[in-house]
Amino acid sequence: MRIALAAAAFLLALAPSARADTSVVATIKPLHSLVAGVMQGVGEPDLLIPGNISPHSFSLKPSDARKLQSARVVFWIGHDLESALEHPLETLPAQATVVSMMSVPGITQRAFADDHDHDHGHGDHGKDDHGKDEDAKEDHGSDPHAGHNHGPEDPHIWLDPDNGQAMVQAIAATLSEALPEHAETFAANAARLRTELAALNGEVATLLEPVWYKPFLTFHDSLGHFEDRFGLPGGEAITVNPEIKPGAKRVAELRREVAEDGFVCAFIEPQFNPAIAEVIVEGSDVRIATLDPIGSAIEAGPGQYPQLILGIATTLRDCLTD
Repeated sequence: MRIALAAAAFLLALAPSARADTSVVATIKPLHSLVAGVMQGVGEPDLLIPGNISPHSFSLKPSDARKLQSARVVFWIGHDLESALEHPLETLPAQATVVSMMSVPGITQRAFADDHDHDHGHGDHGKDDHGKDEDAKEDHGSDPHAGHNHGPEDPHIWLDPDNGQAMVQAIAATLSEALPEHAETFAANAARLRTELAALNGEVATLLEPVWYKPFLTFHDSLGHFEDRFGLPGGEAITVNPEIKPGAKRVAELRREVAEDGFVCAFIEPQFNPAIAEVIVEGSDVRIATLDPIGSAIEAGPGQYPQLILGIATTLRDCLTD
């Protein structure tokens, strides 16, 4: 669960003269919320990636590197989500403990959906494709995940509150080892949070009961963990990779599906341009609503995670209700 990593000149040059031995960093808002909940009464973790920036496209700044350098513990989801952090985390000082939530015990994994032609949502980040045919650029054959930083497993694990419970348990165990003088507080906070997250499952199921069966579109394949946990039929994703817009063939395919399959809503995300979703549903009765899997507009802190999960459920219910 923990990775001891070697010192690197790049980060050492940016480091303050003394380490802040109680400093804890979490990468994205939902994870930061869970860490903050476990740390209540002891301290507050630092948030690395602002909510208005997609973790898929986050770039590390010198100030971010200094924040990582001073951390005793760093919590992240994993290289399939915050890919820009993979090398910097590998070059942290040996004292740092780095925990990937994708690897902690108890996490339910799911593969990205590949039962429809996601090929058209992918591109090659390493080449300049300006002026080339969009569909030709995005065709990667039979591998629906080629050409971008997603692995075969869906990294949006926090959208399943049962995974949230597993994350809380791992966070408390890691912090208790790093800061043993506060172990009792971490354990008590974790027990409370796990009870609250179990209750959250029931609240969400009640909210979704009237609309759980209705089909919808999502901007990218980010809601799968939520859909699986609450028995939703699964939203059709416009693209797997949110950084590359789908090509003309994929758009035409989705427009046909909108016309034939009874989609009720299309959910866009605030970090990405909604224009492609508007093109796909143009001329139909499909409603467009904003659904943010990160919860970028919600204030960071212990309350962010339950607000995020309940907010997603409420947005789904409101848009899917006739």
